[in-house]
Formats: sequence, C-alpha cells, structure tokens
Amino acid sequence: MNPKKLFRLCGPILVLALLLSGWISASPLQAQDDENVLVIAISGDVETLDPPFSRFQRSNEVNYNIYDQFFRYRWYDTGEGYSATDVSVIEGAAVESWTWSDDGLSITLNIRQGATFPKTGREVTADDFIYWFERAYGTQSGTEWNALTANINSMDQVEKLGDYQVKINFSAPSPWFFYLFRDQSQAPMDALEAQAHVESDDPWATRWLAKNDIGSGEFYVESWEAGVEMVLRANADYWDGPAFFDQVILRVIPSSADRALLLQQGEVDIAKDLSADELNLLRGSPGVKILSVPTRNQMILGFNVQKEPFTNKLVRQALTYAVPQEDVLNGIFNGNGLISKGPIPVAGQFHDSTLWPYSYDLNRARELLAEAGYADGFEFTLDIAQGDPTIEQIAILLQDAFAQIGVAMTINRQPSAVFAEQLGTLEHQAWMRDLLWYVDDAGYTGKLFFETEAVANWMGYSNPDLDAVIDDLASTLDPDRKAELAAEYQRILNDDAPALYVVDMPFEIAMRDDIQGYVQLPDNLLWYYPLYRGE
Repeated sequence: MNPKKLFRLCGPILVLALLLSGWISASPLQAQDDENVLVIAISGDVETLDPPFSRFQRSNEVNYNIYDQFFRYRWYDTGEGYSATDVSVIEGAAVESWTWSDDGLSITLNIRQGATFPKTGREVTADDFIYWFERAYGTQSGTEWNALTANINSMDQVEKLGDYQVKINFSAPSPWFFYLFRDQSQAPMDALEAQAHVESDDPWATRWLAKNDIGSGEFYVESWEAGVEMVLRANADYWDGPAFFDQVILRVIPSSADRALLLQQGEVDIAKDLSADELNLLRGSPGVKILSVPTRNQMILGFNVQKEPFTNKLVRQALTYAVPQEDVLNGIFNGNGLISKGPIPVAGQFHDSTLWPYSYDLNRARELLAEAGYADGFEFTLDIAQGDPTIEQIAILLQDAFAQIGVAMTINRQPSAVFAEQLGTLEHQAWMRDLLWYVDDAGYTGKLFFETEAVANWMGYSNPDLDAVIDDLASTLDPDRKAELAAEYQRILNDDAPALYVVDMPFEIAMRDDIQGYVQLPDNLLWYYPLYRGE
C-alpha cells in the first residue's frame, strides 16, 4: 500500500511502525525525481492566502514566502548556528531602489524590472503596485491600516510615474514606512489575474484569493489538499535566483507529539508548534537540533475591559499580582527568555523596569479583589487558539495560580479561525496569545495594539492620555523626547493593566541537523528561501 495514503488514513504512528518493521519503504513518503524537498510538519491548515485578511501566523508565513515584499531587512550570521535580521538596514525586494525627496514627504519607488508572476508569467509593473493600494483602501483591510499608519491616507497620494516607477506622497513624515512595507502583506499581486476573478458581490475577489495565490515571491502554491498538506514549488525565475529546495511540503499533523516523533525519525525536516516539554525531550536526539533565539516577543493575556469583571482595573491588577512568572519561565521555557516587566519588552528600546509595580504577591492580589468587590473570587473564560501547546501549558499553569486567589478560569480551546474572528469582534472575555515586537518602537506597537482605534485593540481598551502619548511617539524623532514618552506609555499601561505580561519569550524551533541557513525574522515567520540541506 502507498505509505502516503496510509499516512493520511491511519496517522503517523502506524506508518512509523510499518516503516520500522520493513513492511513498507520510506522512499515513497519523500518526493521523487531527485528534487530537493523540505517537509515541514504544521499543526493545522493554512487559513487564507489573501494577505490583507490574514491574522494568523501560519498564513502569514506562507504569504511571506509566496509574495515578494516591497522591502527586506538585511540579515547576518550570528555565529550561533543561525542568522538574524538587522532591522536598521533596509534592502530592496520587489522594489529595487528608491529616492526620498529633500523634505522627506515623498518617495519614488523603482520597481524591479524583469520580475514575474510565476502562475501567469506576467511581468510585475507599476500597475500591480497601484492595484495593491487600490485594494488596500477598497477592502479596508489590514493593508489599509499599514498604509494609513505610514501616513498614506488615500489613493490621491499614490502616483504612477512610469511602467516601473511609483511615487508616494506622505501627509506627514513617515518614520515607520520601511518597517510597515516589509510586512508579509505588503507585496504586489497580479492585478490582471485578481480582476479576472471579481464577482458582482465581491469586487476585490476576496473569496477567490483566499484559496489562490498570485504573488511574485520565491515560491508559489503547486497544490493544496485542505487539512492534509500544501505543496509549494520554487519560483525558477525569482529575481534573486531560485531557492535550494524545489518543493516545500507543509504537512498537517494535528498532534504535537506526532510532529516531534516524525522529526525524530527523520520523516519531516522541521516540526512547528512543539511544546516546551517536547522541545526539551528532543534536545540531544540524534539528527535533531533545537534553535533557541532571543526575541522581544511577549506572551500576554488580554482582558476585554468592556466585559465584567474586567471593566474594573483593580481586578485586572489583582490577576497581574497572581502570575507566577518565574514558574512560567523555568517550568515551561526551561529558563530561556526573560520575565516580562511591562508593555515594553525588557530587551526593547526605552524599557524601564523601575516603572513595573508588580511582583508575585497572592496576598496583594486578594486585597485588590476584595477592594473591587470580589472577595469571594469570580469565574471567567480564557479563550485560546488550538494547536499551540505552549500557550495551552501556560494557560493551565495560570489556571492553577488564579485558583489560589479564588478565581476559577475556564480554558476554552477554539479553532484558530474562530479565535481570530472573535478577537476582532471583541467576543472574548479574555484571551491569550503572543505579541510580536517586530518593530522595536513602543509607538508602533501602541498604534497597532493599545490605541483606542488600533486595528488589533482586542481588549476594547481606551485611554485618551495614552492615545496622545502614542501620537507623540509616532511623530517625534528626538531620542530624549521618545524616552520621556515611552516612560509615560509604560506608567499608564502598567496602571490600567488592560493586559498582563507573562514572559518575554525565546523563539525555539526543532529541525533536522542537516537543515542550514535559518534566518530569524522579527515576527517569527519561517523563511524557506535561505534554507538548504547541508552536511
């Protein structure tokens, strides 16, 4: 029997048993024809291929690899077995070069000539960039937020100068323009192909683009069997040369234990979304390596401040005092990472630990609950997305901790699409996920997350004083003034406690030890292009 079919029908454990017994051969599970194939075990299906509508790490990762972003960060070898990005150095990708005006209020983008869309063979031109902006404003999606945050307020500020040249005029200086436009969603798409799939009730072809790719990136989608696997094919005509791997297979393995086992047995090259326990068990396994990379990313628990009992900041403060951060750091992350001390990560620009008023203090937590009118505690539900064992482990630890102050927390595991949708509609009473600090600037994160009108204000939080601070952070380039504003930013959020900060996390990923070329991106996306199989 074909082992690939067995894999789908019976699961990886049975297949591995048959492999070890010699009843079937391993070779049919691998791609043939002497191609270089990278197999990645993922926890669930890719949610969408339409970049503006992706709020998911898996789909963001795929979109990063199949669309060619406007810009890239430069990367360098750390000497620790991986490369890292230097966010201070911007390099061209779909945009080859650019010129700023003397007043910094406009930029002319020179589009890379000769780049093509592999699905249609059409050349990438200024029309595709213009369409990207039209679609951003037309769909009022995440890409519109990026454009508005870059102070590009309407199509009137975007001008086609020639077949390969676009000029952008800013309504105000745009200190985050490059950071925003290296995002996975900021990439030209084949405008003619998108327009060919418009429907009367879907003028931006959102239904079609959710399942189809029209990017000009390093890979394209060759096939997609929902719930089973997605196969990416290298773009042979990519402007920077084709990738080492001819195919990347994203294989859906819901069980993290099965993903770890398949990696250990060499049936997959990379296993995503493993728990800290599984990572620890894999350390030292023959043929396996664990990369542990410091980051500024934080695990946070967000409160819906528009729902009881979290309308009362004393309740939010009480739970902050009840978080056993050292237990999380040591018990779940094996001592890797840092204890969070506020809304700016410890390794972040302008972080000030002296402004953090909390410690692990159950008596203080109980006092605040009594003051808030909840001396006997209360019940609430924490929603988390399925498929991330680390988040689930942290949730269980917090559940036990909160029980010690009389607070009963129910953990509700949701499909990732449902979880993300309810974040946007503020249906959660409380939720937990990672906050990615891929721009080291409190003003940027505030604009994204904590400002009243922020696109990812999943807490329903509003403080006019903080809004003013964030606006000032977004407009000043003076580092002394930025430091003053960042301190006020921390004071306000520490006191209001719309979210609690659990740990500044390391990023850890398990792979076969012959996989080389890993580049750590600030948003923890796995970039397939620089990977190769070494000795």
